[in-house]
Amino acid sequence: MSKPVTLTEVHPHRVTTLRHHAHLVRADRPAVPLDLELHYTALDPFAVRIVLRTDGASVRWSLSREALLLGLRRHEGIGDVAVWPVHPPGTPGRLCIRLGPLRACAVVQAEWDVISDWLDVTLQLVPADTESGHLQWEDFLAPLLGQEGP
Repeated sequence: MSKPVTLTEVHPHRVTTLRHHAHLVRADRPAVPLDLELHYTALDPFAVRIVLRTDGASVRWSLSREALLLGLRRHEGIGDVAVWPVHPPGTPGRLCIRLGPLRACAVVQAEWDVISDWLDVTLQLVPADTESGHLQWEDFLAPLLGQEGP
C-alpha cells in the first residue's frame, strides 16, 4: 500500500490536502479501490472537500469537518452523509463514510489512523470552536449589501 501524502501550506492561506487510497464497499461485490483526496482550507473552516477517483471518473462532496471528527469516535450523521468507525479485532481501524441516501448510497472505507492524523492537522490550522473567526464575512456581505469588496 502506498503511504498517505499530506500537503500543508500556510501562505497565503492555511490549507491542507491528504492524498491516499480508500475502498468503495458494496454489499455483494468485491470492494473497489479508490484514490482519495481530502482538502481543507481556513477560508472555509467548517467544511472538508472530498474527491474520490477511479478509472478516470471522479465524484466530489463537501462534508462537515465536525461530523468527520465526531465520526472518528461514534456514528455521526443523518440524511445523505454519515460517518462511523469500524475497529475489527486484529486489523487496522477503518473509517466509513456513507454518501447518498440509504437506498442508493456509496460507502467508502479509509484507514482510521490516516484520517485521524490528517484531521489533527486541520485542527492545528483552525482549532475547534474558532472556525467562525476565520470566515471572510466582508467578502460575503459586500455583494449582498451592494458594496464592493474590501
